[in-house]
Amino acid sequence: MTVMWFGLAVIALAGAVALLYVDRSRRDQLGRVRQMWAKAQGYTYAPTDDQLISHFHRAALAKLDDAIALDVVRGVRRGEKFVLFDVEETSTIVAVKRPVGSDVDIDLRLKSTPPPREKDMELLGSIGPRVVFATDVEIARRVCDQRMAAFTESVPAHVSLLWSESEWALGSVPLNSTGRDWDAAIDAVARLSGLLHVLPPVRNRPVAPRPDVPRRRPDIDAGGHAPNRPQAPAPAARQAPRPPVSAPVDPPRRPSGPTPINRDAERRRRES
Repeated sequence: MTVMWFGLAVIALAGAVALLYVDRSRRDQLGRVRQMWAKAQGYTYAPTDDQLISHFHRAALAKLDDAIALDVVRGVRRGEKFVLFDVEETSTIVAVKRPVGSDVDIDLRLKSTPPPREKDMELLGSIGPRVVFATDVEIARRVCDQRMAAFTESVPAHVSLLWSESEWALGSVPLNSTGRDWDAAIDAVARLSGLLHVLPPVRNRPVAPRPDVPRRRPDIDAGGHAPNRPQAPAPAARQAPRPPVSAPVDPPRRPSGPTPINRDAERRRRES
């Protein structure tokens, strides 16, 4: 009996090792295929990114903060910035950066897919082959028009989930998808991003002034220069006071009449 259990344990261990080897080989093959696809399209490729998934918290990426993104591709397709990556044993995710984010998030999933796990997602209703959930159903009704209905009818069936988070629109496809599936998923998510522009933008939050930033004098601009202002007229130069002008002094007048005779001089002239 002991020998039999030991043999079963060895068989189980060998099977586990074989499965790990097969899974590793499959992952390496998928990585090479993803890398070749990225290179052919002019995109960038990275084997892993341990911070990427932490930016998302809904739908297929709910409660996966510790997961690592695998075979990450970043690029621009038809003017839309995107990132494509795998979540191990879950799905392939496509995320398209939206020009303007919103505080209202929506979720469009196939009717056969279970509802979202997030408690703030409320049921809005069905549109085409999909069911719509939103964090604000009244505002989300703005995007549920004929264009959205036509969009849901055109989305490939392998894009099982579509949703938005702030400034991102996202979608998920199976792990065994191919390059054509990735292209179609990127196009679908980009179209969803365009339809969501009617949602109200993220509310501006006031930012407290930094205490370490010196306040600028009101008479000095950002470049440290005084703004151009009309110059006030320069005060007139003060002149030295002029001396008072006295009345002209007339030269002494000689008395009129004969000049008086110096008698002593006359006497001496006569005596000589």
